[in-house]
Amino acid sequence: MTEVRRLVETGAFIVDVREENEYAQSHLKTAINIPLSQLRQRMDEIPKDIPVYIHCRTSQRSYYAICCLQGHGYDNLYNICGSYLGISLYEYFNDKTTDREPIVTGYNFK
Repeated sequence: MTEVRRLVETGAFIVDVREENEYAQSHLKTAINIPLSQLRQRMDEIPKDIPVYIHCRTSQRSYYAICCLQGHGYDNLYNICGSYLGISLYEYFNDKTTDREPIVTGYNFK
């Protein structure tokens, strides 16, 4: 979880596989949204030649996304540990106690 900030700040390729309405509520600032329900139709938007970091709300859908992508020849995939809920909690605390710029568009604790 401590590496997520570095990923966002360095422009890593991050895919948020939550549904569009979840992403619209809040997301990592540099993440692209490809909902798990659309993944098979939109795989061509995900590069195979660079590391791809995947996350969702609780890590379940991102796990399924990784399994699907691996079945289609992707091998440079990483499931962001902690999910969006964990990222929100971790970042909120550190953003508030250190007065730093958030890497999320909003915090999600539900």
